[in-house]
Amino acid sequence: MACSIYEQFQIWAKEYGPVYTIWLGEEPTVIVTDYEIMRDLFIKEGDIYAGRNFLVDLFKTFSAAKGDYGGVSRTEGDPWKVMRRFGLTSMRNLGVGRAGLEKHLLEDMERFIEQIKEEILEYGEYNVNLHRKIDRLAGSTEQMSDFYELKQHMEEQAFLLSSVTGHMLMAMPWLRYFPIFSQTFNKLDNNLSNVYEFLKRPINKRISDREKQTPEERGEPNDLLDYFLDQIEAGKSEYFSLRSITPFCFDLFLAGEETTSVTLSYLILYLILDQRVQSKMHEELDRLEEEKGRNGFDNSVTQADRGKLPFLNAVINETQRVCNLLPLNLTHRTMADAQILGGKYHLRKGISIIPQISCVLFDEKIFPNPLRFEPERFLDDQGQLKRIEEFIPFGLGKR
Repeated sequence: MACSIYEQFQIWAKEYGPVYTIWLGEEPTVIVTDYEIMRDLFIKEGDIYAGRNFLVDLFKTFSAAKGDYGGVSRTEGDPWKVMRRFGLTSMRNLGVGRAGLEKHLLEDMERFIEQIKEEILEYGEYNVNLHRKIDRLAGSTEQMSDFYELKQHMEEQAFLLSSVTGHMLMAMPWLRYFPIFSQTFNKLDNNLSNVYEFLKRPINKRISDREKQTPEERGEPNDLLDYFLDQIEAGKSEYFSLRSITPFCFDLFLAGEETTSVTLSYLILYLILDQRVQSKMHEELDRLEEEKGRNGFDNSVTQADRGKLPFLNAVINETQRVCNLLPLNLTHRTMADAQILGGKYHLRKGISIIPQISCVLFDEKIFPNPLRFEPERFLDDQGQLKRIEEFIPFGLGKR
């Protein structure tokens, strides 16, 4: 393959049409590249396509998983619905999207900026590893030696899975019994065990601390871990257990910290490469700061100011569009037999299907010059942020 994987999907779409089948090892996988078809399948008939077939077979073979996979990203049906509902409700209760949590985030950001300033004053002109600093900000932890240990395991895991042998193991886990693949599999297995053991440390400590406290002493839950342990103690659902808590935390960390860190790193890279965009965004922020100062307000930029920063929002949107975090999207699975394209194709229950959103985000009919970084494409004639229906960087549908 002489081009990138997402470019190859576009080439195949032009040759075979917006829906075609590829084989991932022994698994036939339907690829959908057209937005209208994606909307019909994954939104209008979302329940049928809400299954998951992402690393499921390989994950079950790992020692740490013990034949199970749990969490959110690899489950389906009732376990997935329960965990998803729990995660959303708990985060809402903890203040996600509210002013209280935003205050803490702003304080973290101020410390982050001050630290960079202090290092520049101390060392003069030097190379700042912004990706690592953003990792720290997104990870929100003070124990950086432990955090980087976890990141090292996660990065090695991603590297191994993206290798040729890793891709083949994902498609055909039984290859792990052959010498040429067993080395990669053993590294993947050991890495996941190390990640799980790392995550179990704070979990076990929290359990130990809670055992020494009465319910009154514990008070209200402080985080998702407290909420999860409360569910275990309540015993109202079989899906909440000491066995399922680690994969749940693993999925949240992987989906939240890594995507945030990588997206912010790309945003900074694009701003460095395009001084025009950087200056225009800076001018918009300066105008807001001046306006808030004149009116006697704190000049910190908050979520409440979002409507006054159309260009900044356009930059964020364009970064999410062009950075293409997942070259190959997560695999869905049909939960029942289905008909697509007006009955032209029949999909049996259990078939793997991928909404390949990169084909939409790089569709030149929707986004002219799709490989260029142009935030203005998200602004209307009055310079206000406009909604583009096909802008789906996080996918679409129920998951």
